[in-house]
Amino acid sequence: PQSILTSTAQKRDLSDVRTISAPVVAYQRVYITARISGQVMAVNFEEGDRVRRGQILARLDTRRQQAQLRNAQATLKEAQLHFDRQKNLFEQEVITPVEFENATVALERAQAEVELWKVEVDLGEITAPIDAVVAAKLVEPGTTANVNDRLFTIEDHNLLVVRPALSELDVASLKKGQELELYFDVFGDEPYPGKIRRIFPSADGITRLFTVEVEIDQTSIDQPVKPGYLARSRFIVEERRDVISVPKEAIVEKDGKNLVFVLSDDKERISRREVTTGAERDGWVEIVSGLEEGLEVAAGNIANLNEERPVRVTGTFRRFGFREE
Repeated sequence: PQSILTSTAQKRDLSDVRTISAPVVAYQRVYITARISGQVMAVNFEEGDRVRRGQILARLDTRRQQAQLRNAQATLKEAQLHFDRQKNLFEQEVITPVEFENATVALERAQAEVELWKVEVDLGEITAPIDAVVAAKLVEPGTTANVNDRLFTIEDHNLLVVRPALSELDVASLKKGQELELYFDVFGDEPYPGKIRRIFPSADGITRLFTVEVEIDQTSIDQPVKPGYLARSRFIVEERRDVISVPKEAIVEKDGKNLVFVLSDDKERISRREVTTGAERDGWVEIVSGLEEGLEVAAGNIANLNEERPVRVTGTFRRFGFREE
């Protein structure tokens, strides 16, 4: 008899999957910079602290700006008095329209100067523009901050995302709102749900890869996810679930046809069947038609099998070897 290994036609998941690693990041990150120059008088928050919108993170020395504001206010007072006198004289037709216009312009300039220095004084208070967590504090009391110096980085941890990059072929099959599984090294092999929040419209100019932003469903995670954790996003680019499949070693091509050898019920004979194949993943081939679930087929070295001769099953075929019976 001919010695053969066998494999059972079973339903498997042959979906085409891409697993891409990327760090967790906050969807919204704000870099807070100094808008005026001055010595840092106070720092009210440290890394990890939660802040509310409008809270004062730090204060800069604004004594020079306050002095300028007082000077501008005094100038405004004089300009207002001068304007009032000129207006009265203009109404009595004592001065010309040009002289009254000059007084009006002087008053408006003085008002603008006061507003300018009020803004400068207000900019000495460094406030949080959003509810967030302090991710980085880059300033200490007593140091000098110059215009555009970065003082804090704050992040909104209520919405965390990962941004892996995929090829144009893989991205073509993805869509906004599509659900997927996320795996975090810190949490082991347990999958957590996520969904595609957006797909960037343009590829990176160097890598030619498209960024896919994945939102993390934090409600399903007992432990909090933190920015910087490594996440593996599992994208299904072609879904082929519960399809009948056999090892690729169970299929032989003859005369342009794909064939399998089905084992008889008494396990002593084989019969040839033509099958239509589909997707192939990791050595397993989808059988679209021609073979029913549960049937045993010969697998391995089957090219020279003769269905006219009896067979003897010596083991069960495995993807990386066989198991003796």
